[in-house]
Amino acid sequence: MKLHRIIFYKKQTLRVKRMMKDKKRFKKTNNRVVHGKTPEERFKEIRGMTIEEWNEQQFKAKTGMTPDEWYINEAKSTTPFNFIKERYGTVTEDDIKLVKDLQLMGLKDDVIYVLLDYVAIVSRIGMVHLLVKEMGENWFNEKIFTIEKAISYVREQQKKYM
Repeated sequence: MKLHRIIFYKKQTLRVKRMMKDKKRFKKTNNRVVHGKTPEERFKEIRGMTIEEWNEQQFKAKTGMTPDEWYINEAKSTTPFNFIKERYGTVTEDDIKLVKDLQLMGLKDDVIYVLLDYVAIVSRIGMVHLLVKEMGENWFNEKIFTIEKAISYVREQQKKYM
């Protein structure tokens, strides 16, 4: 008789565990069952927008501008030399020569800022001057002379390669 009770008890606990597992899969939020499988899907189902849209909304509430407006403002108010100093700690003679060469090519300081920022983010080995200069020539040939064009070009490149 005892053995029968133990087996019955084990079956009950297994059944309860399975039910709990099924309940964990579907979370209840605001008296609604959320069916999303990934955190992103659940977030969108709960808030009605993606995480990126929500972050942009929160950013705008704090700063009074969109992330793009903030970045453009930052790029226009920071010289390439200040960017290099903030990012790498010091400005070398080669850095000065690189920026001057890019300016002589016809690129404006805010476009150079975007170029240097893009290289700093994408390059895993640091700022290679020959690479930056070649990319600057490419941007010149692509007629990227405004910061808006530079930002959209970087986004296109990101979509292509990421």
